[in-house]
Amino acid sequence: MDKKIAEAVLQRAKGYCEMCGLPGDDFALHHRRLRSQGGLDQVCNLIAVHHACHNLGTNSIHNQPAKAKVKGWICPSWADPAEYPYHLPDGRIVRLSNEGTYEKLEA
Repeated sequence: MDKKIAEAVLQRAKGYCEMCGLPGDDFALHHRRLRSQGGLDQVCNLIAVHHACHNLGTNSIHNQPAKAKVKGWICPSWADPAEYPYHLPDGRIVRLSNEGTYEKLEA
């Protein structure tokens, strides 16, 4: 993965897990549109999550795929990650940009 892409994702997260919202300093970069389904290394397709939130914990992304799709932690194979809504831990629903920002969705 390109270092600039990884840095942009980590900067967007500002030291917080983009799934649970708790602070940390060792994050996995999770592909929202899974690599096995054609997901690319793009800022809009990656989220910074604790390793337990990624695939090690009971409530991890990969252990609850139906919830993960509802929350935008996983995008369906047909979805464009730049357009697919993402639920932040604080309840806001946004889109993730390739510029490393959260874009508020219009109500």
